[in-house]
Amino acid sequence: MSRTCNPDKDFLRHIVNKVIADNSNKIPLNIVDDIKKSISIGESKYRFSIFGGEPSRLVEYFESDEWRELVEFSKNLHVTWLLEDILSSLAETYKDSCREVAEKALEVIEKQLKTEARIEETINPESIYRALKYSGFKAEINSEGTITLEEPFIKVKLEVKDNKINYTICKTGKASTLDAVMAKIDKIREL
Repeated sequence: MSRTCNPDKDFLRHIVNKVIADNSNKIPLNIVDDIKKSISIGESKYRFSIFGGEPSRLVEYFESDEWRELVEFSKNLHVTWLLEDILSSLAETYKDSCREVAEKALEVIEKQLKTEARIEETINPESIYRALKYSGFKAEINSEGTITLEEPFIKVKLEVKDNKINYTICKTGKASTLDAVMAKIDKIREL
């Protein structure tokens, strides 16, 4: 690797953490933690930090089994878009200060993540079930592929047809007046 790689932003601390923070309301905390932990382990092994490491080693990291496992993990949980955002930000940030890493990031987006995203477009009950379970829901799947989950005061039924998720959400509750019930119905209609 060349010594012409002198970025002023660290991949994990300045890029990954910012993209994750910007999207924290879209992803369960346990998934965020797992992604950050995985990248942190990669940083320890490949030493690509700008703080005493060699940022150009990100190229090696993106070719590693550790990175491929993170992509697979993200694919299974339908968050490859987050890795794509992280790499897009990396490419933009490093384009002048570490060209080889910026080019590798764009290559990974095209060859791994966009390909994975196209594969993800085929929605199936098993991947939905796994994602719900991983996110902490008490989901069940039957032999026909119908997924159900129950939480306090809510029951959800999911079915996959024509590459779309059909869902039914039932909410239970109590009200002292008809107006209160109608207000709840109006609120649900807004969803």
